Amino acid sequence: MPISTVIRGTTMKKKTFTILIFILTIHSAYAQADSIKAKDHAAFDFQKSIYSFHSAEMLPVEQTYFYVLSKYYKINWYFTDSLDYYNCYDSKMKELLNTKYGEDFLNRARILTDSLDKTENWKNDAEFSGGHEALLKFITAKLKQAGIRKEDIKTNVYVEFVITSSGKVINPVIIRGINTEIDCKITAIINQMPKWKPAYLYGKPIKQRYTMPIKHE
Repeated sequence: MPISTVIRGTTMKKKTFTILIFILTIHSAYAQADSIKAKDHAAFDFQKSIYSFHSAEMLPVEQTYFYVLSKYYKINWYFTDSLDYYNCYDSKMKELLNTKYGEDFLNRARILTDSLDKTENWKNDAEFSGGHEALLKFITAKLKQAGIRKEDIKTNVYVEFVITSSGKVINPVIIRGINTEIDCKITAIINQMPKWKPAYLYGKPIKQRYTMPIKHE
């Protein structure tokens, strides 16, 4: 191989290496600038009493931990795809919040979260008095009283209704029915339901939408 070819090849490698180092340097400089910007952003928000943490989106989002942070520490939680920026932001925000609430405040928030999750009527779905079995017995008895036979319902009828924060059943709607006559009878049966135990969220009764399949047993 000619010496000139070897020299040119070596020169090209040196140029490529130099360009790569330049690109990495520029990228590092931008990353450092973003980090400084994120920390300044956090410091500015802290001074304004605007506290927040961030993460990638997770399910379910209704978590007692988020409630505790908001209720007791005034910290909101947001989901973002800009994790590099907000990791720096959150690091600075945590450092500042440690000075306000103490360095163990997040641990205390976790302990309180565990305690609340074990509290009766903290987060529960609505429930028919006596449970699911009692609900099926009620529906079966009412279907017979309405003159609806097993052969009249060969597939599930789906009905949706709302259980209010006081446990009252309202607004039944047939999602998938049989015919107008039977659908109307089933709607009437739902309207005859006694009060349920309402759903609870964070210790407070709330209304809840409920979808129920009905089939003659």
